[in-house]
Amino acid sequence: MMAFLVTTYLNMLYFITIFISALLLFLVQPMVARVILPNFGGGAAVWSMCMLFFQVLLLGGYCYAHWLTKLFKPKVQLTIHAVLLSIALLFTPLDVEVIMSGSSPQFAILVTLALSIGVPYFVLAANAPLIQRWFSYDKPTLSPYKLYAFSNVGSLLGLLLYPFIIEPFVTLENQLLGWSVGYWLFVASSVSLLLLLARSLKGKSICTTNEDSRWTLSNFSLWTILSALGVVTLLAVTSAMTQNISSIPFLWLLPLCLYLVSFIVAFGHESLAARRVWLIATLCALPLSILLFFFASMFSIGVQVVLFSLILVSTCMLCHGELARGKPASEQLTSYYLAMSLGGVIGGLLVNFLAPVLFEQFIEFPLVNLLALIVVVTLLNKAGAAKKYVYGAAAYLAICAIGFVAINNLYQRFDVAADRNFYGQLAVKDVQVGEFNERRLVDGTTSHGTQSLDSSFSKEPLSYYRRGTGISAAFETVQTKPINAVMIGLGAGTLAAYGRSGDKLEFLELNPLVRDYATEYFTYIADSRAQVSVVIGDGRQLLADIDDESADLLVVDAFSSDAIPVHLLTAEALALYASKLTDDGILALHISNSHLDLVPLTYSLAQHANLASAFVLTPAADATQNTTQWVLMSKDADTLQSSFIESVRTPWPDSVQKPVIWTDDYSNLLSVLK
Repeated sequence: MMAFLVTTYLNMLYFITIFISALLLFLVQPMVARVILPNFGGGAAVWSMCMLFFQVLLLGGYCYAHWLTKLFKPKVQLTIHAVLLSIALLFTPLDVEVIMSGSSPQFAILVTLALSIGVPYFVLAANAPLIQRWFSYDKPTLSPYKLYAFSNVGSLLGLLLYPFIIEPFVTLENQLLGWSVGYWLFVASSVSLLLLLARSLKGKSICTTNEDSRWTLSNFSLWTILSALGVVTLLAVTSAMTQNISSIPFLWLLPLCLYLVSFIVAFGHESLAARRVWLIATLCALPLSILLFFFASMFSIGVQVVLFSLILVSTCMLCHGELARGKPASEQLTSYYLAMSLGGVIGGLLVNFLAPVLFEQFIEFPLVNLLALIVVVTLLNKAGAAKKYVYGAAAYLAICAIGFVAINNLYQRFDVAADRNFYGQLAVKDVQVGEFNERRLVDGTTSHGTQSLDSSFSKEPLSYYRRGTGISAAFETVQTKPINAVMIGLGAGTLAAYGRSGDKLEFLELNPLVRDYATEYFTYIADSRAQVSVVIGDGRQLLADIDDESADLLVVDAFSSDAIPVHLLTAEALALYASKLTDDGILALHISNSHLDLVPLTYSLAQHANLASAFVLTPAADATQNTTQWVLMSKDADTLQSSFIESVRTPWPDSVQKPVIWTDDYSNLLSVLK
């Protein structure tokens, strides 16, 4: 009876331990990324770098599991892992302290994550392959891949819990503490498993060096390539969505959830991962990815999310279905996982480091779909598929590739300069609008500054910053004397056109490439009569070092493509802005956006900060202009009663009746969808 109870408890511990470890593994990813996000400007690339770090640690954990099970007897394996579990406890409770490192935000992110979460995450990463291998020692007649599917369910649950349960109701500090408590439970469960497993394996004859005939260099390479393609698809789709919408946990985790679901389906229900179905689906998704590459901003947020998700699911199911069909016997289980984790690291390195060097655009998004299809069509050809289908698919892929190149050449024909870096994709384009020639600074697919190429109009502010808008009225109101103005966000430097002799204008710009383009290809800064300076760094962090009550005008205009850096629109951010304003100073927030209605949020933030506010909506007079929205705030209500502001002020829309407040701990993008 006692032996039966011990065996039952051991069987439960296999599933409990692997479930808890998978839950914690994926729960901590958005958690620590959310903590460090504001320190790196709130951009889309922060999550990609975090994913690369997690993939590297996953590879490290799988390498450790592979060599531990290859080099040592089971009893020694259990002992070594027990020691590692004890060491990991020394790094809890979690304390994430951002380590800034010179001019490389990528390196700073990796160092920060390594010092804060590195060792505990490494142990969690090694847990799944180790438990499955030990399970195969203990129960050699049963398949360990059921444990893998169960661990994916834990991973998926962790991802779903964060945006819907944890982030809305738990502060970041308590999130880290709660995760640490969960980690202590994981260690306790793991130690119990190791003790019972040592007893169960005692006296059993176990060979740790068996070779499976399916392990070959070609198989290992194929597993690695398929895994890399899946990860590149995940990162490319996530990057595309967050660049056009916003870098928030929900848009990080939705693609990751779909990525995990594809694993669960492929490994748990192989009949649903039929090659023919997902090959056809991915073939259909290829032109869709090309369409989104050029015209994503023309679709609503909801449509974008659905289309990006369909592309992700089809490509990942195609790749992961091939992975599932090629899985080896349990003797080579750790080698198999090692190949998949290596592919994950390679995919992360390609997206984060190689692609920015090779491409001026985020071309990896449609390219990975094409590459995945080429790999699978090649496999079909090797498997002896009918040549007419293989040649037909190859011709289709060639047509799509040629079509993409042709459209891209048309899209780039007006480019004066183009490049990309950690913070995004920039281009300078010369275009003709009616009878006028203009130069535009384009971030992603959105214009962030326009200047006339006619020398007689080149000093005139255009686009969202033209005369008669909210920002124009704000400048005119405060310029009764020489002013000290601080602008978060540079763009093309258009606001420098409002500078007068004696004024001091300081731009706080996150992206060094924006500064380079604004000074090299636009003349607003050089032509300004004011004293203009540009400081590189996150606007909110730099603003904290500026003297209190020193800014006559504070402008927040820091958008990347159509995405908003959430940490600049929270209650804590508004309190910081208010502290830097003079008593009669003005805070101007630029809230024009294709997909988000930021009016209720900014109105509620003004009420929360006890600031007077005014809404200025300036419609486009013709096709050459943009409809623009500005919200002006001040400590002094009389300041906003100036004739300049009164002449452009518009009534607040009815949507402000529903309060919306974002904080540093929580922001809900759904609350501001148009």
